[in-house]
Amino acid sequence: MTKVNKNLELKTAINDYCRLKAISKNEFSVQIGVNSAYLSKIEKEKFVGISTAVLTKIWSAIKLRSVTDVFDTADHVSVFRQCDKTRRFKLMTGMIADTGMGKTTSLRAYTMQENVFYVQVDKTMNAKRLLSAILREMRVSFDGNIHEIMLKIAETLNRVENPLLIIDEAGKLNHAMILYLHDLREYTKANCGILLSGMPYFKTNLVKQSDRQKEGYAEFLRRVNIWHELRGLSRKEVEFICQDNGITGQYSAYYGLRFADLMNKILLEQITNKIN
Repeated sequence: MTKVNKNLELKTAINDYCRLKAISKNEFSVQIGVNSAYLSKIEKEKFVGISTAVLTKIWSAIKLRSVTDVFDTADHVSVFRQCDKTRRFKLMTGMIADTGMGKTTSLRAYTMQENVFYVQVDKTMNAKRLLSAILREMRVSFDGNIHEIMLKIAETLNRVENPLLIIDEAGKLNHAMILYLHDLREYTKANCGILLSGMPYFKTNLVKQSDRQKEGYAEFLRRVNIWHELRGLSRKEVEFICQDNGITGQYSAYYGLRFADLMNKILLEQITNKIN
């Protein structure tokens, strides 16, 4: 694909994403931290002056938020149903699954709906950076101290219709983050669902710190209304995914694999077949 075609493809991808999420280009620019002037240039197909770094950042943001290659496994369906339930009944839900089971892929696919906000925690974050990331994901441009940022998040979540806030990799939440999310839950529980997704140790650590009477953990744990756990792929689902990717024959070597491991094994098999 030529550079020109790639740039035109980016323009289409931006327009498709904004249409699906019912947001403006300005809102999208706030969400991904890019000057809105760049998006205006892309819309007008004036790519001169836009650095490769900026174009790559926009492409990465689009790809992160536009997950379409998913399979309707029982786990995937259960993730969507739990997200729906969390939104409808304004719950705080804990979702746990081992790495590679596909929870993040399913959650990102769910974010294509309107008023669903997704933030992934990483170890470099402190509480203010996490709250700022949530605010940016909600496409709100605002600067203030950490308390002011949290109040702005609450104000926004209480204003929009049927919002869902998804915090992924919740096992990486530190003590300060837990305390602020507890307060955020209190401020928004009448209008907003919150889903916290992480590894099984996320729940284990919450229970452990609660038992130790560490500040805020018992209160936070009590506010989790329901825990939802993914089960993994059935043999029929493994066979279907293999067949859909051109893998036929004996499937015993694929049974018991987690979703990510299965897709990796299929990819390696496809590469091997092409080489041979």
